[in-house]
Amino acid sequence: MDTQTPALKGEGIALSFGGIKVLKDLDVEFRAGEITGLIGPNGAGKTSLFNTLTGAYRPQSGKITYAGHSLDGLSPAARADKGIVRSFQHVALSPDLTVLENVMIGVARNHHAGWIHAFLPTRRGREEMAQMRAAAEAALADLGLAGAADKLPSELPPGMLRLVEIARAIVGKPAVLLLDEPAAGLNNSETRDLMGSLRKLASPDLVMVVVEHDMDLVMSICDRIYVLNFGAFVACGSPEEVRADDDVVRIYLGSDDD
Repeated sequence: MDTQTPALKGEGIALSFGGIKVLKDLDVEFRAGEITGLIGPNGAGKTSLFNTLTGAYRPQSGKITYAGHSLDGLSPAARADKGIVRSFQHVALSPDLTVLENVMIGVARNHHAGWIHAFLPTRRGREEMAQMRAAAEAALADLGLAGAADKLPSELPPGMLRLVEIARAIVGKPAVLLLDEPAAGLNNSETRDLMGSLRKLASPDLVMVVVEHDMDLVMSICDRIYVLNFGAFVACGSPEEVRADDDVVRIYLGSDDD
């Protein structure tokens, strides 16, 4: 790998709750230019790892870096300011805002006109609002949602709502995009559309990590896959390598002795 390629890394990450070890001294590297999958059964620690990487949880030991710079001690908001953003398992859009307005929320933190500009028609306030609108429109267009900009979330099917949440995550041009079960609740057609959208988002400068239970999606779009079980990695490699791994087969399919 090119040593200049930015990467989100965790070294020796350990996390416990009430004496229960949730993450066990994990070493992980998510590289820019790749889509990396993170899979494992329920309770394996996938979301806990996401929460640790984004600063919602503070590990008992280990360190987290992006592009060689430490993220330790930074709040989720401070990490978001550095371009590390995530989506969540459950879509959380404001029902009273249009799709476009929901997406604009994702870029609002990048603008600093201040509260007074929100109430007075100042030139700076108008310019920043126009910039946010343009960025949100571009994010929606990237995901094929331009025609839904003026609709309310209640008017859209689940698959499109998922894409709106992803649009909100990418509108600020993140360096790291962590997607937590983006295909949850989607039908086959919606999942195929999502797969195409995620492939389009991949770029040489973006670290993209996908936690997902849909194996067809993971095996189709991911360059590398980490398999987590009981807080420890049991496999890491290409989709072909992971699919052929005996431990992965045992975890997902069960052994003959089960």
